[in-house]
Order: sequence, then C-alpha cells, then structure tokens
Amino acid sequence: MRDLLLKIIDHKATPYVIMIVFAIFMLSPFIWMTLSAFKTHQETFMSPPTYFPDKPTIEAFTKAWFEAPIPTYLKNSLFTCVTATLIVIVAGAFTAFALSQFPYKGSNWVLGLFLFTRTIPPMAMLLPYYLILMKMHLLNTRTAIILYLIYLNYPLVVWLLKGFFDTFPKDLIESAIVDGCTRTGTIFRIVAPVTATGIGAIAVVAFMWAWNEFFAPYLFIHYDELKPITVGLYFFVGDEVTYWNRMSAAGIFAVVPSLIFFLLAQRYIVKGMTAGAVKQ
Repeated sequence: MRDLLLKIIDHKATPYVIMIVFAIFMLSPFIWMTLSAFKTHQETFMSPPTYFPDKPTIEAFTKAWFEAPIPTYLKNSLFTCVTATLIVIVAGAFTAFALSQFPYKGSNWVLGLFLFTRTIPPMAMLLPYYLILMKMHLLNTRTAIILYLIYLNYPLVVWLLKGFFDTFPKDLIESAIVDGCTRTGTIFRIVAPVTATGIGAIAVVAFMWAWNEFFAPYLFIHYDELKPITVGLYFFVGDEVTYWNRMSAAGIFAVVPSLIFFLLAQRYIVKGMTAGAVKQ
C-alpha cells in the first residue's frame, strides 16, 4: 500500500490531476451560475434541481439586460474602479518609491502603519466611514465609493510596489540626480519605464479588488443610476420572489469585463509578479 501511494505521489500526472480537481472546485460556482442563466424561471425552482437546462434559452439574458439598467451599472463600476485604481497606483508609486529609495528615521514605522491599517477588518470601518461621509454630504455619490476604494487598496499597493522598488539599482537613481534630473523626474524617466511591468501587474490586481467590492457601495449608494454592477444584481431580488436565472445572467455580464481584462493582462501579471522590478 505504501509503495502504491509513493508511486501515485511521484507520478508526473499527479500535479495535473490535483490542479484539475482544485480548478473544478473553484470554478463550480461560476459553472452553476452559467447553467442557471440558460434555465427558465420555473426550472430554477424545481426540486430536485436540474443540473443542466432542460430547454436552454437566452430569455434571462435579454430580460436582465433590458429590464434592469445593466449598462448603467457596468458604466458606474468601470468609472469608479478605473478612477480609484489610477489614483491608488500613482499615489502608491510615489509613496513606495520614497520609502524604498529615500528612507528616513521612522520610515519603517510609517510602513508598519500601512500594514496595520489592513489588519483591521474593512467591515469594522464601514460604520465610521458612513458617518464621515454623511457629515461631508458625500453619500449617494460616486466620490464616496472612490474614496473608500482608495482607503481599501492604497496600503496594500504601497507594500507591493515597495518590493519592486527595493530591487531597483540606486546607482541609476543617483546618476540621474547628478545629471540634473529631479526626484520626480527620476520616477517618470528612469524608474517607471523599467518597473512598468510590475506596476501594471499591481494595477490589475488593484482593479480586481475594486471591481469585486460589494458592501461599501451597498451601504453608501441608494440610487440605481449610481450603483455598480455588484450591487445592481440585487435588482432581481424581490419581496416575494427572486429571479435566479436573470440574476445569474446579470452575474455573467458582471464577470465578463473583468475576465476579459484579466485574460488580456495575464501574461504581464505573471511576468511582473515573477521577474521583479529589474533584470540583474
């Protein structure tokens, strides 16, 4: 029995089998959502449930798109996520570069405070953040969501970017400054082009974090014309009945933009996360 177990572990196909099992487990909710989107409303309530649609139909997609303001939800998500990601990446790059290349007394404490802010569960900060936004009259605005996404992602982006900047040769920075380049100019002319792959990879990750945020928009936005797609899915939850097939179809609409964006940037994500900031 032991020899058989060792042969199974040492077999070259074992890692692939394990990865396939984990992939099926991770993709099972998306697979079920996709299958449900092609079912009729009556079929989604059948007991026992059907795994595959009895009579596949795209009715749920058409009704989800035209009955609910799905395009508006997607537009809101794209606007808030892109804006927050750009601000976080630019501000995080300056912060991480300063902490990495120009350390000062207490800079490690500052870096530790960034990490400490992320040890606090975001759910615990929703109430005080809600009260702050209420005092500032920013509830039911896109600005509220953008500010929250910046608060949520900025510390992690700084930590990730600092790892790339730590590997950047200081000799290049010192040479650029000696040649008359300012510190800000050094970032744009020397550092950014070299670390563009890593910065781009972190930008994609920050965008995904922002795109998947639900609780903050759910609490801060009450108007359909301002809701992102994650909150807009609740359009299909009624007082008496929930349209699961239409919600599943809308969920596919919500997943497709981020999935396409991730697939297009996948090569750069892997390269940026594994290659480091520069080639030694």
